[in-house]
Amino acid sequence: MDEFIKKDRRVLKFLCLAVQFFGWALVFGGAVWFIGFVSRAGVASLEAVAAIKCILYAVSAFVFDFFFVGLASVILAQLARYFLQGEGKPGLMLRCAEGILYVFACSGIFWALFRYRCLSIVVAHEPDPQLLYAQALLLPTIAKFVLLIGLAQILKRILPIIEESKTLV
Repeated sequence: MDEFIKKDRRVLKFLCLAVQFFGWALVFGGAVWFIGFVSRAGVASLEAVAAIKCILYAVSAFVFDFFFVGLASVILAQLARYFLQGEGKPGLMLRCAEGILYVFACSGIFWALFRYRCLSIVVAHEPDPQLLYAQALLLPTIAKFVLLIGLAQILKRILPIIEESKTLV
């Protein structure tokens, strides 16, 4: 493992920088996209069901496609950089990663409940909406929740190990 890191240190540093750059680009670009989308969408001129769908799409896309993926990228880049550095302490995002992952896990649950309430209005005419709820909301929400909690627990346990291994070298 040490040979791999020594051999490809420049490539790994470049990849860390690229992942961090694209992570922040997703966070800030997503914010710009969200503001532009909401301001240009003309939600007020739409009927109620279409406005709910439009707002749900925009918030969901911003939070889970831009913001979460961007922060996860920054955390991953900081973890790799912390692992590659001989000294120093982890970056702010990496130190707060456990809490960030817990917040996203809980917000995913609340967001699914909110979407359930909105979807119940939209799909009330469907013959079997429970199957739709299970496929579209329940299963992905549980999977995201378990994944995020698991990642938070892994980070909680791996950071002290990395720190201890640095003091032994």
